[in-house]
Amino acid sequence: MSDRAHTLRRRRLLCALAAGAWAVTALGDPPDETLAWVCPMHPAYTALSAGACPICGMTLIQTRPYDTRDYRLQFRTEPAAVQPGERVKLYFTFLHPGTGAVVKEFEEVHTKLFHLFVISQDLEHFEHIHPRMDDAGTWTIETSVPKAGYYQVLCDFMPRGGSGQLLAAPLITANYAGDLATDSAHLVPDTVLRKSAEGLTASLVFYPAAPLSGQYVHLTFDLTDGATGKPVTDLQTYLGQFSHMLLMSEDMAAYVHSHPINLIVEQDEAAAPEYIIAPDADLAAIRGGPRVTFDALLPKAGRFRAWVQFQRDNRVITLPFTFAVAQGMAAPVLA
Repeated sequence: MSDRAHTLRRRRLLCALAAGAWAVTALGDPPDETLAWVCPMHPAYTALSAGACPICGMTLIQTRPYDTRDYRLQFRTEPAAVQPGERVKLYFTFLHPGTGAVVKEFEEVHTKLFHLFVISQDLEHFEHIHPRMDDAGTWTIETSVPKAGYYQVLCDFMPRGGSGQLLAAPLITANYAGDLATDSAHLVPDTVLRKSAEGLTASLVFYPAAPLSGQYVHLTFDLTDGATGKPVTDLQTYLGQFSHMLLMSEDMAAYVHSHPINLIVEQDEAAAPEYIIAPDADLAAIRGGPRVTFDALLPKAGRFRAWVQFQRDNRVITLPFTFAVAQGMAAPVLA
């Protein structure tokens, strides 16, 4: 293994909480008020001074990354009885976990202060939208859901001075007479990891080839033009990145919000791929396609759906991929 590849893998181990959703604070422990510079997308990467994250290139933010308490979410809809196919207004307020005060200051992450995902229980409906905040600290947005049933709204934001948050709340439509267990998702992993939409084709390769829970996996997408078959090199930035991806488990209990990392993939048919952090001068080689790589820590075994979003010709293209995650090595039990 090259020295640069060894260094990268060591850094990957230091970023074991890249998902930002699985940190735990022991009950009764006081919050850790230590200030550090942290990457909004890789909160386990910290530094003593300002700079950029070596994994994704994002500007570091000074905050309290070791205070891992969940903020409180107040959520309501107007009308209260949500009708499928009709417009509904969503309201969100976030409260500080210690003081209970309404949070009004947020860090901008990927050009937005608040990323909201609306996902149906069967994982067929996916929406990535961005509410706006009023002077009182309440966020609002209008949307609609296509059919009766259970939905999850997933709030992704970073409060100023706190750690990144990924908070979920249920949304159930009016007159829903179904059964939550019966109507839950029953995913079937894709037999061909290649999807096309709106003139773009994406082929997915995993490394390692069989994803395991509790371990990192690289998801590499090779992009081609649907009409010509030629490699795509003209991706546009969407929300400050060349792609966005949300992964969710079949039972909606685990989710990962991820973005491309600044890696060059060196691979031949006789050897496993090596992922090398791209020097600044070589970043053009991974910008705009044709190869986009994500790094994700998969928190549990089971079936997952990933929605990956690209922008091309001023259109946002969303492609869903479904895959299985096998059980990885169990964590040690501490006496």
